[in-house]
Amino acid sequence: MSDILIARNLTTGYGRRKSSRFAPEGMRKKKGPAPVLTDVSFSLQKGTVTAITGPNGSGKSTLLKALCGFLPVWQGEIALFDDSGNCKPITAFTAKERARKIAYVSQQHQIPDIEVGRLVLQGRFPYTTIFSAYTESDYNAARAAMEKMGMYHLAGRKMRELSGGQQQKAYLAMALAQQSDVLILDEPLTFLDIRQQLELMETLKALASEGKTICLVIHDLNTALTQTDSVLLLNEGRIVSQGPGKKLAEHGCIEQVFGVTLHARSLGESGGQSYTFSLETQ
Repeated sequence: MSDILIARNLTTGYGRRKSSRFAPEGMRKKKGPAPVLTDVSFSLQKGTVTAITGPNGSGKSTLLKALCGFLPVWQGEIALFDDSGNCKPITAFTAKERARKIAYVSQQHQIPDIEVGRLVLQGRFPYTTIFSAYTESDYNAARAAMEKMGMYHLAGRKMRELSGGQQQKAYLAMALAQQSDVLILDEPLTFLDIRQQLELMETLKALASEGKTICLVIHDLNTALTQTDSVLLLNEGRIVSQGPGKKLAEHGCIEQVFGVTLHARSLGESGGQSYTFSLETQ
């Protein structure tokens, strides 16, 4: 497998940091907001599903925004492979070029008073201008995305008439309509019932098998450890561990970071594992 999106020694946060202009060269200290992420290095590989997990406030959502180029890079680098296979800093791409490579679905949405189909069509913005009308290709891409998410029968319904889970799936369809190589999702399982969660994870794995690269924040540790190719564990803005879920479960880092006891259960002939968690006993 080949890398498609890379973070190297990334330090970032919100706002800009400035050096003191009066300190001697080489001794200038950065002033301003404290970093949210410090010295983070990892890569997303083409055709895989990567889960980012960690306690609240560990920097998960911040990392997703940084990978999309939404935040300034204070130190280090975020690099993305272009269509020719060249690795370039993400700042070298225009906003539309990035959107053709990376689709992002945020954690919170302001629900617009429009039809589902019209929302999904907005995912075609990297290929249009304010002066151009949607083409047949745009409508076909939107329809395929809604069908992939099982939403096409709701194309004519208003977004505000849908349940929270249906709204979430509509936003995911909009991201799919971008036809980007990388799909970055901030807590996409929120508002979904257990069947919808399982169906979504199967959809994401199918997309990965077709060549898309998926990166998502997951709070459900069992899902993160068992339903993805790789898990990135964050705590206090730093990477604690990364690798296959089974490796992290055996390493003990999950228990250390969350202060819980992990219980593994074999799923028999399938060779898989399932995990439950309990509070530590003193």
